[in-house]
Amino acid sequence: MTHSLPRLANIEAFRAWRADASQCLPAALDIARSHGLPHGDPQLFSTGTNLVVALDDRLILKIFPPLLRDQFVSERLSLSQLRGRLRLPIPEIVIEGERDQWSYLVITRLRGIVGSEVWPALPEDEKERVLRQLGETIAEVQRVPPGELSDVGLPWADFISRQSRDAAPGMRASGCRKNISTGSTTFFAMRGRSFRWTHHPSS
Repeated sequence: MTHSLPRLANIEAFRAWRADASQCLPAALDIARSHGLPHGDPQLFSTGTNLVVALDDRLILKIFPPLLRDQFVSERLSLSQLRGRLRLPIPEIVIEGERDQWSYLVITRLRGIVGSEVWPALPEDEKERVLRQLGETIAEVQRVPPGELSDVGLPWADFISRQSRDAAPGMRASGCRKNISTGSTTFFAMRGRSFRWTHHPSS
């Protein structure tokens, strides 16, 4: 039996569908089966924008609804363009495909802990060290020739403005006492003033 992916009118309908494991998980596992991938102990992630399922300790399946196809395009291009060009490990694309106009990627799974789980407990000096490393990594990413990514995303200034508005309240609520919007964001902006921002793997 093939599990079809639904037609959803808006992002709110997608979020409601994604939040119901009885609806979204069978379709995800059917995609895994169709490629002969392991799926005996799946883990459905509640964070992120798209449907993300860990198939095992090595592979992640990310499914993008038609409403968010631009995120699939930018993530696929980003992973391809950055491969082998950063000091930090990044996921590698194993499979890409489409079903019922939904796009999906199977990528390798990196070891680690979600930052939001450890951030509140980090000492202040550790938080500063993490933010410094984030800035260094973003600067390193921005040195990579953009290729096709130059046609995707927001101008850098618009991205910084949006990130400052959207991200800082959540960071402060998590216990970060630094002014993220005028600290690390300025750090990033100084290094990216002449670049365009492109969506990098996240959600």
